[in-house]
Amino acid sequence: MDEAQIAVMMDALLRISLGARFLYSGLSNIRRWPNAVHNARLVSPFGATFLGFIAVLFMVAGGLGLALGFQTRIAALMIALFLVPTVKIQWYWLRALPGTIEEINRALPQGESRSRFQLVARHAFHSHETGWQNNLLFLMVALFYCARGSAAFGLDNWLR
Repeated sequence: MDEAQIAVMMDALLRISLGARFLYSGLSNIRRWPNAVHNARLVSPFGATFLGFIAVLFMVAGGLGLALGFQTRIAALMIALFLVPTVKIQWYWLRALPGTIEEINRALPQGESRSRFQLVARHAFHSHETGWQNNLLFLMVALFYCARGSAAFGLDNWLR
């Protein structure tokens, strides 16, 4: 295989991986409904149910479209539009978690439970600390596919 073929395969793997990641997340939000509504309420107190539904729709449809390489530019735009407000959600949790962690930590008795909670709390905070960075990277990749579309191994290419 030459370098051009490897690059095309890696491009397709990146697109499929991004799509699968958001498809899985969207399906997870369907199973955990109304979690998406609670998150949408952090972005806007008005129309949270509708916004939660749209967020899940964008994750599922956008993820499936990217994974299949179908309407790739539109699918990637759905993912990008989903990701923009997640910055506000990450910011909320970065501000809220330290106080919540401290409050729960004070309420727990000394011992095994407290040390286990502290471990979980460190992981929760770290996941939000790095979450906005992950979402920024996902946004850049989604914007790449908005501009590029599906280079190969997608339904867009076979339907032309």
